[in-house]
Amino acid sequence: MFDERGPAQRRNDRSGALQRDEVKRVWVDLAIAYPRPQERPVRPMPEGVDLQSRVPGELLAWRRTTTGEWVGWVCLPVRRGEEIRYVYQYVVAAALSPRDDVPDKRSHDGPPRR
Repeated sequence: MFDERGPAQRRNDRSGALQRDEVKRVWVDLAIAYPRPQERPVRPMPEGVDLQSRVPGELLAWRRTTTGEWVGWVCLPVRRGEEIRYVYQYVVAAALSPRDDVPDKRSHDGPPRR
């Protein structure tokens, strides 16, 4: 999805997840990951959890679903009012896109491929 080496590098012995050799910085579109029902009117709730924004995240691994789709194991910030919590969760591949604003950390093979 993000480079020509394929979506995974190795299998984690403990979890079985397909892992990359480096952490990949991504954008996570929460509106795609958590689509809002169109028939419901918007009721602003400033103290609610924001699941409609685009947030920076770190792609840690890929995993296949029972239907054969790819999901990413991602660390991402979720905002609730002024509070920000970092969560680890599976996110559908369609909600992930590469983020080139900062270099990848923990890279084992040099700069990110273009």
